[in-house]
Amino acid sequence: MSSASERQARRVQRYYRWLDGISFYRERRAAGEAVHPVHRALADPAGGAPSPLVIHRLMLAAVTLPAEPRVLDAGCGYGATMLDLAPRLGGDWTGLTLSPEQAARGNAALAAAGLTERVRVQVRSYDAPPEGPFDLIYGIESLIHSADPAATLAGLARQLAPGGHLLVVDDMPEPGLPPEPAQRLAQFKRYWRCPVAPDRAGWVTALRAAGLDLVAERDLNPLLQVRGMAEVAPRLAAVRNRSRLVRWLGLGVRAEAEIGGLLLESLQTEGWVHYRLLVARRPA
Repeated sequence: MSSASERQARRVQRYYRWLDGISFYRERRAAGEAVHPVHRALADPAGGAPSPLVIHRLMLAAVTLPAEPRVLDAGCGYGATMLDLAPRLGGDWTGLTLSPEQAARGNAALAAAGLTERVRVQVRSYDAPPEGPFDLIYGIESLIHSADPAATLAGLARQLAPGGHLLVVDDMPEPGLPPEPAQRLAQFKRYWRCPVAPDRAGWVTALRAAGLDLVAERDLNPLLQVRGMAEVAPRLAAVRNRSRLVRWLGLGVRAEAEIGGLLLESLQTEGWVHYRLLVARRPA
């Protein structure tokens, strides 16, 4: 990894260490959801309830996998996506996270489900991925943390099997934002530790430079459960006021995460940021 990537990895690791202990993940665990998906809920096009698991079905609809696929989750969080998909698809699964706390909880949940022989979470950067070949590599709301997205995608693409797929699910700003939404975007990026956050064209260019073909994509904004700035503003003001009082305790990280989420929500509602699924394939 480059020195910039190493510095960014340390920032993200610290960020998720704080969130593991003081954010809504703690409440999820108290409710019995040990590895609740970190990514957001989407409306179900098939008519079901909104759920973080909807994206899994949309991802699978865009790829063709061999029997017993080898899969890499590049930024797996607590491993919830693997816990959902591995029992259905079989194969061998590896998840990467920078957080030892996430890895410990994820591996405990995988052990409880009897999946440890073929599914595991490793404390490792996706900028130094394990050796492939993998039939499927995906990053759900994780690759946006990369300090050099083009280098990250190139490194992951090298581990794809011929005909294998690389999926990016992330928030992609529109180019040429006016000053006010651009300011909101900059604050979101700072608070969520996203130094680059490419637009769609940036991701597509990086995928093609990595030797991959873009074979499918979907704008997921219509499926998001989001509110506009008018609704978000009161909550945003309250969190900002509270954050000034608790920052010295380290709880400012939670406030930053919440503020970033609220800003992102407003940007998505107004169409300045689009939550997208990009599907790329390595030529056979």
